[in-house]
Amino acid sequence: MKAMRPAAAIAKILLASQLVLLLAGCGNFWEAPGGSSSGGTTASTTTLTASASSVSAGTSVTLTATVSPTAATGTVNFLSSGSSIGTGTLSSGTATDSYTFATAGSYSVTANYEGNSTYASSTSSATTISVTAASAGSSQPGLFGAADAAARATNLVLDPANTWTVPAKIYLRNVAGVVLSNGMVENIDGDGHCIYYSGKVYIAAGAQSSSTPAESTAIYELSGGGYLAPEGTADLDCE
Repeated sequence: MKAMRPAAAIAKILLASQLVLLLAGCGNFWEAPGGSSSGGTTASTTTLTASASSVSAGTSVTLTATVSPTAATGTVNFLSSGSSIGTGTLSSGTATDSYTFATAGSYSVTANYEGNSTYASSTSSATTISVTAASAGSSQPGLFGAADAAARATNLVLDPANTWTVPAKIYLRNVAGVVLSNGMVENIDGDGHCIYYSGKVYIAAGAQSSSTPAESTAIYELSGGGYLAPEGTADLDCE
């Protein structure tokens, strides 16, 4: 007759059996961290450059992210103080986007590459962009609503040698320094928006033909789409 095992020994055997079953059901519990990740494992680096480090409010800034290796594909998110301000798709290692800072301040901008199945995500160092308040008479007047009476007293003086991009529909009094070519304003990129003025348009010296008056209240087409038109003009296709 076999000797009976002590109850304590039987309890230990049962406990060991339960532990084996428990571990068997844990699957990849003991797998090293990252072993089941769907993201890439090849390291990437991201750098960010801006077309300008100091601009007036209402001016568009072009952001360019460069990701290495250049074979990396996917999306880059551009962030200002942690909040997304745009995205770009990588092509040959670069992604770009433009953003208009509407208010004055100091903005810390970064670019974050999301990564793909081959390359890991990476974030650039911060680039600081200083935005100053636009003032009356400057080439960047800021944004003004139709109900803002003060806007109608604001004069926009353009730089004939540089192009200003319109950030939204705005209302002004006089617009000076306009450069025309075949009836189109060359130094304003309308981007589909309209500028309405209550005063007059002043053509830049030497920037008009003999048949173009130095001042007028006409409607002008803007490069990039949109119009420069007297306030109250209807039926214009503007954003």
